[in-house]
Amino acid sequence: MRFARRLTLVSVALAVAACSTPPRSVTPVVAGSVGAPTPDSLGALFLSRFATGSPAAFDSIDPDSLSRAVVHSAAQRKLTREARTMRVVRRDAQRAVLLLTGIVKAGNGGDETNLVRHFSGFYEAAMHQGSWRIVRQLPIDTLNYIHGQVLHVDLAPARDIHVEDTLSVIVGTEYGMAVRLNNDVRIARLRFDGDSVAWTLGGGVLWIAAPRRGHAQLALSYTLRDASGPSRAVAASSGDSLPAYGAFHNTDAWHPFFDYNSANDLGPATMTVHLPAEYYLTTTLPQRDTVIGGVRTVTGHSTYPTWLLSMIYDRDWRPVTSDVRGVTFETFTTPSFHFSHDSLARALRPIDSVLNARFGGPNPPYIAAVEDRAIGPRGFSVRMNEAVVSGSKAEQLVALGVRGPSFVFAHEVSHAWTMNATGPAANMLREGWATFAESVMLRAMYGDSVEREYWNRLRNGYMLGSEGRISILGSPDNGSVHYSKGAWIFHMFDELLGDSAYDRGIREYVQRQADGKTAGYRELIDAMSHAAKRDLTSFAMPWFSEKLVPDVRADVSGRRLILTQVQATPPFDLPLDVALTTASGTTVRRRVRLTKKADTVALAGVDSVVAVHVDPDHHLLLQRHWGQHVRLELPVAQAAGDTAVAIVGDFTLDSIPATREGDTWVVTIPLTTGRYVYAWQINGKPRSIIKGGNPGSDSDPATTGSIEVKPLEPLTDGLPKGGTFHQ
Repeated sequence: MRFARRLTLVSVALAVAACSTPPRSVTPVVAGSVGAPTPDSLGALFLSRFATGSPAAFDSIDPDSLSRAVVHSAAQRKLTREARTMRVVRRDAQRAVLLLTGIVKAGNGGDETNLVRHFSGFYEAAMHQGSWRIVRQLPIDTLNYIHGQVLHVDLAPARDIHVEDTLSVIVGTEYGMAVRLNNDVRIARLRFDGDSVAWTLGGGVLWIAAPRRGHAQLALSYTLRDASGPSRAVAASSGDSLPAYGAFHNTDAWHPFFDYNSANDLGPATMTVHLPAEYYLTTTLPQRDTVIGGVRTVTGHSTYPTWLLSMIYDRDWRPVTSDVRGVTFETFTTPSFHFSHDSLARALRPIDSVLNARFGGPNPPYIAAVEDRAIGPRGFSVRMNEAVVSGSKAEQLVALGVRGPSFVFAHEVSHAWTMNATGPAANMLREGWATFAESVMLRAMYGDSVEREYWNRLRNGYMLGSEGRISILGSPDNGSVHYSKGAWIFHMFDELLGDSAYDRGIREYVQRQADGKTAGYRELIDAMSHAAKRDLTSFAMPWFSEKLVPDVRADVSGRRLILTQVQATPPFDLPLDVALTTASGTTVRRRVRLTKKADTVALAGVDSVVAVHVDPDHHLLLQRHWGQHVRLELPVAQAAGDTAVAIVGDFTLDSIPATREGDTWVVTIPLTTGRYVYAWQINGKPRSIIKGGNPGSDSDPATTGSIEVKPLEPLTDGLPKGGTFHQ
């Protein structure tokens, strides 16, 4: 999605909370093994089990892991499930295509549409031994395309929008066309090339019985209630007849689209919005604004292919526009917003200068900064089209505190370079890139040491939150793995190629998006391969597909160095730096390409090796095996009378109990090389990460610190360890 959420220790806790739940013994279910006599009865059974069946019962009829996860999540959260559309849209003697949709109740159509995004859609069924069974879920955009949209919107703040949308489409299937659309939409009219056709809307999916056609127009007229601003009761209590602000965000699915990672709905978009003149509005696109007769008309035009639009409005904004190094910069903020237009423009200049010099762009040369009070008291954390969006409480653009550096404003600005990434790794290509871009800016403005702290923070978050649990390709939504491991993938490409070649590869990849072409992870690998003048597929693919990072062990036997990959995956293709320390104290470097589970390297001219450090400069995201036993001490007088003091930090999910030695609480921890944040847990605070705590930011500064661990000794059980917590 185009909501850019920050990687924090709290998000890690949410990602790994299941680690603390003991597994229960259940009878194995063969997914998709249950069938029915006809396609219609199969569809009815499928939706019945979705709505009222247990997760195991639903698993038995559905072979698709993502749609099964929707049911499991809803059941775990005790959310109501309801069946919606069941239609056999194509059938022959052996095969059928079913449209199956449902909802998970959430109180508004946008959330309900998103909650079932991996469930509602087309399913292929087949006859098997006299019974019809679901074979697979078909991508909703299969052979269908949206090549552009022209939208006319009448917006009544706090009430609703009326939309006239004309889409240029291609229908390539024999079973019509389906798009995602907000569950609360009320359609008044639908025409396909001027003709009335059958259609149905339910479960966040609009299906149109459209015939196959190379070029066609789909025209919709509909209304959607405004569910974004403060309630009328709150508005009335403040003396307002209507709320001062509201929004229809890109994730509200307020206009048709295929999916957040589809390459088939990219195209030009024009949006013309009419609203009361006392309100200001951003289309999150380059726009013009006129007022006539008490009506404000705002028209936004995309200057490159796009797929999802937003409308944010506020009566109290004071818009300002200026030129920042050739980029049109526009702010939509209230007078009480923490940052002025000029201060944001000053912050934008170095970001644009550094990123433009390396990677070109941005494209188009327009950017807006928007205070969106509809998202609450948050800072800059969202990117929507050409708008960097903050809530009402933006207080910092960059942070260099104890928990580690971040550059939130640069992160959101840099989304312009990979906004149109597509495919199953689309979120990694957006969020991983923007997180990498933060590191570029931190190095440019604060130096190499701050950048190293940044990569340590991302590594720690990945090791605790995602290692051994999920892969990039196994997590199509906006999980923390896209920020942490995703950023490391961009970083490793940069280390492997060097800045010059890497920058050429990024420019090639970004140009594909500007041209409206498919821009997935394979296209990124192709672009990097072109820049490197060699195929990097074998190097890159395991980082996308595997749940584990490489675990390389090194042993010396005589004049032979034996390198072994011991992780439970096929071998990675690893360009390794190896540092050999001899008995005389000298260090000899070797460059080794390890492509097998194990390989032997001759050490000609190197005598009496006493230590081997694999990847000593941490160019790769590997398990680390060198570090220190760190002793941390807290005077009993500082423990506020607590008799069960512990340590929490970004090296373990759970707290580590301290031992009292006289007048001191003591914890000794085996930590691998890197930088870590810790806090003393006194009277249960701060909480451990697995219980939702964030030791770097929600603890007493007097009992919080950071540790820089050096590679002084080999460790057999050093922290952090992926997906585990201290027992």
